[in-house]
Amino acid sequence: MGITPRPTIVLKYCLFMRVFFTHGAQVVSQPINVEIASIGHIYPDNSVCLPYVGPAQDIALEAINEQYEHLFNFSITYIFDRKLKSCVDVADNAADLVSRWYYKKRSVNSIPALVFPSCTDTETYAVNQLAASHNLLMITGVATHYVLMNKTQSPTFLTVGHSSSSSYLQFYSAVIPLFNWRSVFILAVQYTGAGLSYVNIARTAVRAISSLPNQMLTVKFISEVFTATTLQQVLEQFRSISRVMLCFGRAEVVRALLIEAYRLNMTDGEYVYVTVESFVSPSLFGRLDWNYGDEDDQIAKRAFQSLLVVRPVDFNDTLTEVRGFTTAELSRRARSEYNFSLTLTGQPLVNLISPFLAINLLGQLLNASHSRYGLPSLYNGTHLAQMGCNHTFTTAFGPLNMDAFGQRIINLWLSFYDRERGTFKPFLLMHVKSNLIVNLSSVTWVDNRPWPPSNEPQCGYTGRSGRCEAANSGPASSIALIVICAALGPACVIVALLRCYGYFGNTLTDQTWWLMENHIIPRASHFQGQNIIW
Repeated sequence: MGITPRPTIVLKYCLFMRVFFTHGAQVVSQPINVEIASIGHIYPDNSVCLPYVGPAQDIALEAINEQYEHLFNFSITYIFDRKLKSCVDVADNAADLVSRWYYKKRSVNSIPALVFPSCTDTETYAVNQLAASHNLLMITGVATHYVLMNKTQSPTFLTVGHSSSSSYLQFYSAVIPLFNWRSVFILAVQYTGAGLSYVNIARTAVRAISSLPNQMLTVKFISEVFTATTLQQVLEQFRSISRVMLCFGRAEVVRALLIEAYRLNMTDGEYVYVTVESFVSPSLFGRLDWNYGDEDDQIAKRAFQSLLVVRPVDFNDTLTEVRGFTTAELSRRARSEYNFSLTLTGQPLVNLISPFLAINLLGQLLNASHSRYGLPSLYNGTHLAQMGCNHTFTTAFGPLNMDAFGQRIINLWLSFYDRERGTFKPFLLMHVKSNLIVNLSSVTWVDNRPWPPSNEPQCGYTGRSGRCEAANSGPASSIALIVICAALGPACVIVALLRCYGYFGNTLTDQTWWLMENHIIPRASHFQGQNIIW
């Protein structure tokens, strides 16, 4: 005789099996929908426009869909307006574009995320405000903004861009004191578009140096439309207060500045000029070289010996090692899906790799959060961003190191111009994560002069320092003093003898002979609102 199960047990078993198989069927056949919004403009005027980065993002999207096919279904929506034809236009309308997508176009049944290259820091800042207010995870692939370092204002913001503000902040904070440079002159060119990266790094350098003790900092901004006279005026001001200039501008500006410096005898090894090259891209940043094939080449070649260059340590830029991420495939997709002829020769590959990494990072964050904290955690942008901080992620292009603020850690090189090789040679390496500076080689400075140049010449910036005058007048002043004493000695004796014999009569018996009459004493002048330095 068999055992008849109790009705309550049978009912619980049936309910369990129903829930188990139903839930299992949903996981397999209905993965979690994730909708990515990527903002930009569609006109191919630079390497951050959607037709340029779109193919790289699409390949990254396919890769994470394949990797997490049983868990997530990723899709991407490109947000643009045909009326917006430049980075500046998009930045001015970024909040409106994202808001229209968030409130009207996105699927309410999906997990929203903002992953886009970002053309300018202004665009980044505008979208960050919206992302923070709606608790949306936001990852930029190219441009960033220093507000990222304020997690109260940017709790959901991550960036994998090739230009890290915290890296440059640590670099200038460490290198300037290393060489004992206490008076620094910053020259920055006010650009729009891609050139804004120079302005951003200049602002970071100002923050870093102004926080150092006993530091005198001078900052000068000039228009991107300038003349040789403008540069000459800047150099004359620089000469009077410093010997170290940080120049933030395109390559042709740096070359023109050095040529004028040479003509003013300011490339003799006493002066140091430091510039930045985020990555090699003649179309975006110009060609950092003395050889332009003009009449100033030889002057520029000589002047380049006074130049140092700050560069990020190269990431793995080999496209062929990543399946599907090849030059041929990127060009094919650009032509067939974006009607854009993508020529990669001379183009910055980092602006393709970084957007790929941004979408890859999104996939890793969502997968890790779902595994540890469950489905509700995927809607919390602040939580997801925190998981991206202080962590190293494995990618097809190598380790992706993120710092405590949620930005990619980029180590930096400082290079000098090796005149024998005709190239810039790294001599310092800044390990940002460990805040460690490594000396790679010695520096061959201008005319084999000592490195580093002193903060201030012995005779002062203007050559009229009191310590220099005292040093230079040593023997001559001693001889003059002897001559004066020899001449005045007999005269003093004669005056003393005459006084003894009463030659001056009663003139000297009046002990107040030296006092001036009141009407002779001039009235003191009163200066208000002025600092008078004698």
